Amino acid sequence: MNRRNTVWIMLLACCSLGLPRAQAMESLSLREVINEVIQHRPELEISNIEMALAENATRSLEGLLDPRFQAQAGLSEEQTPVASSFQPTRQRTAQLSASIQKPLSSGDTLGLDARYTRLQQSFNSPFAAQLAAINPAYRSQINLNIRHPLAKGNEFPSYVLGKQAAREQETAAYLQWKVTAYQLMLGAINRFFTLAKDELNIHYALLAVKRAERLLQYQKRRASLGLVEETARLQAEALLSARKTQLQQARLQYEIDRTELNRFMIRPTQATVRIQLPPLPVIQSLDTGKALQMATRQRPDFAVFDARIRAQEARLLMARDQDRMQLDLVAELGTRSLAASAGKAAASTLSINDKYAALSVEWSDALHRHQEKSAIREAELTRQKLQAQKRQLAESVHDDLARLQSTISSLREVLRLAHRQLDTERRKFAAEMQLYREGRSDTHNLIQTEHDLYLAEQQWQTQQLSLELACWQWQWATGALVSWLPEFSGHMAPQP
Repeated sequence: MNRRNTVWIMLLACCSLGLPRAQAMESLSLREVINEVIQHRPELEISNIEMALAENATRSLEGLLDPRFQAQAGLSEEQTPVASSFQPTRQRTAQLSASIQKPLSSGDTLGLDARYTRLQQSFNSPFAAQLAAINPAYRSQINLNIRHPLAKGNEFPSYVLGKQAAREQETAAYLQWKVTAYQLMLGAINRFFTLAKDELNIHYALLAVKRAERLLQYQKRRASLGLVEETARLQAEALLSARKTQLQQARLQYEIDRTELNRFMIRPTQATVRIQLPPLPVIQSLDTGKALQMATRQRPDFAVFDARIRAQEARLLMARDQDRMQLDLVAELGTRSLAASAGKAAASTLSINDKYAALSVEWSDALHRHQEKSAIREAELTRQKLQAQKRQLAESVHDDLARLQSTISSLREVLRLAHRQLDTERRKFAAEMQLYREGRSDTHNLIQTEHDLYLAEQQWQTQQLSLELACWQWQWATGALVSWLPEFSGHMAPQP
């Protein structure tokens, strides 16, 4: 019978003899425990909100391409002193204007504006009023313009690079969800094996109680025949009491750890659990260098830093664009009309007889650009900080791998020796029991031999589960368990 079957039989015996009775004891594998944790932990709900915020930030950037409308209507009256009767003494103006600006992803801006004006003048001289050709006069104009940035804003980095940075932040938010889930997985693994250890502690404590009970019954029979002193029976009773106390302590610790695992899975505190130990993972190599390379490729926390660094590089390019001078080429083309009636003035605007065309260059710049240079410096430092944090993570993972490598290598040898010691203690106890029955040993030696066997059993099972836990922690540290994460089923799941 191999070791895995032996451990499984022990756990079944532990569940049937040593654990509290329940109507239905649920059997959970390691993977099922992990799935329960990931499905119910509130930490992942927070990550979902972070993902929604990142998605909303990306959507808000589309507003940079939204058209902008503006409209204005007004009335005015102006009365001024005049030096000649041919000058108007009063002017009444009614004006309507509207414009629309549409930014393009190339950085250009298209604009269209229209203006409609009614002007009426008053004169002191009736003769001068007769000379006024059109009174009231209706004017209208339409202008189409395009603004092309030659320096700052060329190719619209605020939109293009901003959208790139936002997409990387979306990816980072999704990966952060995986980081949180992956960290929860480690917590589930540790608690799972803690409870498995408690179950085996109960099993070996039960074996010790059974041995002590058999010894006490044997001593009682011999005492009734006058073959041993009363002291021998008292020693057996003391041993049984000690073993029952240890069994109760093991059961108490099991209840504590079972409650912790249930709460970690967001289950009722008193829910019963039976642990199904998974097969020991196969580790091809304990080379920490290769393991670190695997971790940097597979673990989501490294991918989060990569996404954030790419987003920060896009922000750095945006900051550098803001440090450039403003130089725009503006082209305008429009029509003009003047008429004595409102309808004719509006219709004449569609004619190209009276037109307007212009081409200009606009330039503006700041003298010292303290704000822009500070923004560039901040973006550069933030990128350097992220890169340093990624290196720090790599060193931390390397430390974990080195510790686990040493632990696994040592435990393999310790487990081999512990198994040999357990086999020896079992044979020694059987031999000591035979000597005791033959009257060639005393109760003290028998109890000491049983104690040595109990310690050997505890040592063997402790080292065995410690090795299994270390192997699973190694798999986790290298990122080999990322495939165990369930697919995200929330509102978004951008691909990294």
